[in-house]
Amino acid sequence: MKKFIGADREQRMLMPYDLGDWLPEHHLARFVVDVVDKLDMKRVYIQYKGVGSTAYDPRMLLSLLFYGYSTGVFSSRKIESSTYDSVAFRFVAGNHHPDHDTISEFRKRFLGQIKGWFKEILLIGKELGLVKLGNIYIDGSKVQANASRHKAMSYEYIQKLEKQLEEEIEKLLDLAASKDESEKALELDIPKELMLRKDRLSKIQEAKKVVEQRASERYQKEKEQYDAKIEQRKQENEKTGKKPRGKEPKAPINQPNDKDQYNFTDPQSRIMKTSRGFDQCYNGQAAVNDDMVIVGAYSNSHANDKQEFIPAIESIPEELSGDISTVVADTGYFSENNIVDCEQKNISPIISTSREKHNSFLDNYLTQNTETTQSISPVEKMRQKLKSEEGKEIYKKRKQTVEPVFGVIKEILGFRRFSLRGEAETDAEWSLVCSAYNLKRFFRMQMA
Repeated sequence: MKKFIGADREQRMLMPYDLGDWLPEHHLARFVVDVVDKLDMKRVYIQYKGVGSTAYDPRMLLSLLFYGYSTGVFSSRKIESSTYDSVAFRFVAGNHHPDHDTISEFRKRFLGQIKGWFKEILLIGKELGLVKLGNIYIDGSKVQANASRHKAMSYEYIQKLEKQLEEEIEKLLDLAASKDESEKALELDIPKELMLRKDRLSKIQEAKKVVEQRASERYQKEKEQYDAKIEQRKQENEKTGKKPRGKEPKAPINQPNDKDQYNFTDPQSRIMKTSRGFDQCYNGQAAVNDDMVIVGAYSNSHANDKQEFIPAIESIPEELSGDISTVVADTGYFSENNIVDCEQKNISPIISTSREKHNSFLDNYLTQNTETTQSISPVEKMRQKLKSEEGKEIYKKRKQTVEPVFGVIKEILGFRRFSLRGEAETDAEWSLVCSAYNLKRFFRMQMA
C-alpha cells in the first residue's frame, strides 16, 4: 500500500518559531534587509517626534518597499497583503503587518530621500566589488503615467472649448436677465448651469496658460539653437567664401502648436510615442555599466532623448563618475553639441549617427578606411569611430547591456506604469525602481 505525507493543518507549535528558519540562507529578502541596515537613515528618524501611537521602524518599511519593487509588487495594498501571504514578506516585516495607508504614506513622505539611497546602494555595491565603471551605456524608455491619454486635450481644442463656454455663459446671463414670462417656464437651473460652466472655463483657461508657458520655454531653447546654427553658417561663409551646404535653418515660432497637449489628471505628463502607439508617459533614463548595473537614473517629461545625453552622464554619482572612459548611446542621443560637451568632460563618446541597417556588415567593412581624418567635423569623426573595429566592438555591447535592463524592469518586474503623479514624484519613483533592480542584480552577482 502506498503511503503519503499529509498536511496536518491542526498541528500546534509547542516552541516559539524563528522566522529566519523559514527562509533559505541565501535569499533576496535577507540581502535587502542587510543592505537597508547599512543605509543612512538619520534624516528620516529625526522627523519622528516620538508622540502618539508607536510608529513602525522606517528601516522595515523601506525594506518592504525595496523588496516589493524588486519582486514586482508595487501596490501598497498588495505589499500589505503579502505580509500575510508570503514568508519572505513576513520575514522582511518581522511578522508585522503595516497597513497600506502606512506604506503609501511612508513612500510619499520620504520621496526626497530615495535618490540619496540610490547613491548609497551603489556605493555599498562598490565596496562589495560589484560596481565597476569604464564603458557606460545610456538609453531611455517611455513609462506610462498614472493618467489616461483620454484625459488630455490639445491646444486647438482648448481654444475651441474656451470660446464655446464663453458663449454659453453669455447666453445664460442674458437668459437670467430676461423678464419674459415664457422664459421662466424653462426647466433650467440657471445659477447651477452658470457655476458649472464658469468652473470648467476656469480650468480650461488654466490649462491654456500652462500650454502657452511651455511653448514659450520651448521657443527660448529653439531660438538659442537657431542663433547658434546661424552664427556657425556665418563663420563658415566668412572662412570659405562659399555659401554653407544644406538648407538654411528655419526660425522657430513663438506660439503653441495646435497639437500641444495638456492632461487634466497629471498635467506634467506628456503624450509620447511608444511601441504600442501614443500614450500618456514619462521618459525614464538609465546609465548602465558592462555588468548591467544601473549607475545613473532619472525620469522627466521630455519626449526627445537628444537633450538627455549629458544629464544622464551627470546623474552618475560623483564618487563613480571619475572612472568613466566611454559613454555609448543610440542615434536618438546624437548631436554635435553632445559630442563636444562629452569630450570636454574627458569622456570618449560613441553615439550612433544614424539607425543601423540590417545586414550591413560588408558595406561597413568596405567603407571603414575610405575617409581621411584630416580637417573633418566632430560628426564625421564620430562616423569614422563607429566604423572602426574598437568602436563597433564597444557599440554592439549596448544591445547586450542597457536594453536588457529595461526588458527586466518592464517584463520581469512588470513595472510599466507609475503609481505616483507629477514630474518630481515619478522621478523619485523611477529611482526607487532602479534601486530595487540594483539590489536584485547585486544579489544575483553575489550568488554567481
